[in-house]
Amino acid sequence: MNKILLCFFIIHMQFSFAQEVIINDSLSIEFLKTKKTSKNFNTRSNVKVKGNEAKRILTRCKVKALYDQPVDINAFSLVDTINKLRYRINEYIGYQAVSVMGSGYTSKMYLKKNLKNKKGKPYKGIPKYDASIKDSFEDFSIDGYTNVEVPIRFGTNRSLAGEFSGKKKEIISTVYYSPTQLDQFTAEIYFIVHNSFPETHLELYYGNQLISEIKID
Repeated sequence: MNKILLCFFIIHMQFSFAQEVIINDSLSIEFLKTKKTSKNFNTRSNVKVKGNEAKRILTRCKVKALYDQPVDINAFSLVDTINKLRYRINEYIGYQAVSVMGSGYTSKMYLKKNLKNKKGKPYKGIPKYDASIKDSFEDFSIDGYTNVEVPIRFGTNRSLAGEFSGKKKEIISTVYYSPTQLDQFTAEIYFIVHNSFPETHLELYYGNQLISEIKID
């Protein structure tokens, strides 16, 4: 009986430690879980997904900076090795311990496109554009793979307060995130992926490093 229990303990521990990946001796990423989530409602996500050809996938990881350095969130990607696609983060939420009413979030969302109204001013009520905040997503492109990014629709110039004009215009941009200065946090990463392929094989990457295979029941 003791031998059986010991073997089970060893197998369990090996499985647990296999989920942690060290990046360049400076960053620890422990993969926790993944699941397909609702396209219309989520307790944390504010993005709604329309159409039957797309699905939203949540991946959750524990991230720890082993030295005092910021963590680049945009280095995360979801890779489909069969269809040769590399997906950008659609939405990211990072927090320490228990997050209450949005407290503890670790990064800000930024626009890839400099959106301005007819007066040449930024729209109100949406993320900012700041070219000085680096987006590293394309730095880790994979030869033979297509980078896929799904822009977010923030509304129209009719629906955003203070931005009314006679002609309706959609306010759309791809987004990315600022680095986080926290040394240890939980990352919830949402990806929007194609739902029309007969077969897919998904893997979570950080930069050029494989973190985990992604299986959706």
